[in-house]
Amino acid sequence: MAGKRKVRHHGTIDPARLPALWQFIQGTEASPAARAAILTLLVTAHRVGVVVNAEWAHIDAASGIWTVPERADKMTPGRMKSGREYVLKLPSGLIDRLLELRDDETAQYVFESPVTKGPISGNAILKTLKRFEPSLTAHGFRNAIKVWARRADPPVDPFIADAYCDHSLKGLDAAYRREGTDTERAALAERLYAFVIGGRDDPPGALSVPLGTLP
Repeated sequence: MAGKRKVRHHGTIDPARLPALWQFIQGTEASPAARAAILTLLVTAHRVGVVVNAEWAHIDAASGIWTVPERADKMTPGRMKSGREYVLKLPSGLIDRLLELRDDETAQYVFESPVTKGPISGNAILKTLKRFEPSLTAHGFRNAIKVWARRADPPVDPFIADAYCDHSLKGLDAAYRREGTDTERAALAERLYAFVIGGRDDPPGALSVPLGTLP
């Protein structure tokens, strides 16, 4: 009988180290687009392919809402693994950082490559991350964010954390949970942004200063 196959998990880090990772990234030679893409990964829990292929046409700068369109085919990059449309109101501080990248109104992608035409590559992001932790993967952030949600004070409802990561519902949640989570996910994004850039873990609505004034 063949032995049981060993499961290999994506390399991740303790979520308590996320602020240290962000400070490290700022001190690297990564391009502004790469640094902003990594911050977006840390805050949104999106897969790296979704982030690097983000388009300006899908972001409403006035409202801060980023809409990842549903997958219409298997060829278009930058869609959710589930294929569903995903809508998230980004923190105002993160939106401000993204808008700083937009020096060309005709640009299609938010995170343009500094050396080639089109978006930056996921491999470039991964190489930068591995300078901080060799075993780290971009996908591992999703696990780190789920762990952070459990440890947060107050903790994040597991249902909201799963919705944030666009995980498919299971069990009774799949059968009965039908309510929208836009407001709760937006609040979670605010908390994550404040934590990543400043190490703070304030409950939603309890921030002592407007997020747009944080460093």
